Amino acid sequence: MRRRGELLGAMHTELSHSRGDRVGARYNDIADRATDAFYDGLAQEYAEIATADLRLIARAIERIDSQTYGLCEVCSRPIPQARLRALPFAELCVDCKRKEEAMAARYRPAQFAPMLPPDEEQAEPVMRRRLPED
Repeated sequence: MRRRGELLGAMHTELSHSRGDRVGARYNDIADRATDAFYDGLAQEYAEIATADLRLIARAIERIDSQTYGLCEVCSRPIPQARLRALPFAELCVDCKRKEEAMAARYRPAQFAPMLPPDEEQAEPVMRRRLPED
């Protein structure tokens, strides 16, 4: 509940600062407009993250009310207390969360895949190339 209050307060403060700084302001400078657009984007991203966290907290409260809090939603085994202390709105045990993340990584679009260094065999031909001399 404390985290919920913190998120709501921070989200309200962030959004009011974002909007309040520009009330009545007219910028002719493109850099000022770009800065405003950048900070608007940051505020929106923060609001989306906070909203997602608030949904997780609400679901945890529902699980407390239905007496299923602390049980994995996939396998129904108890979620370890250490995990619940670290992440009070955890819905999955560690094993099920690992499986979920592995599945998500398998189907992740290529543009979000981690960049890995090339194998040595692939790197050697590139390293042997010489630039043409003048």
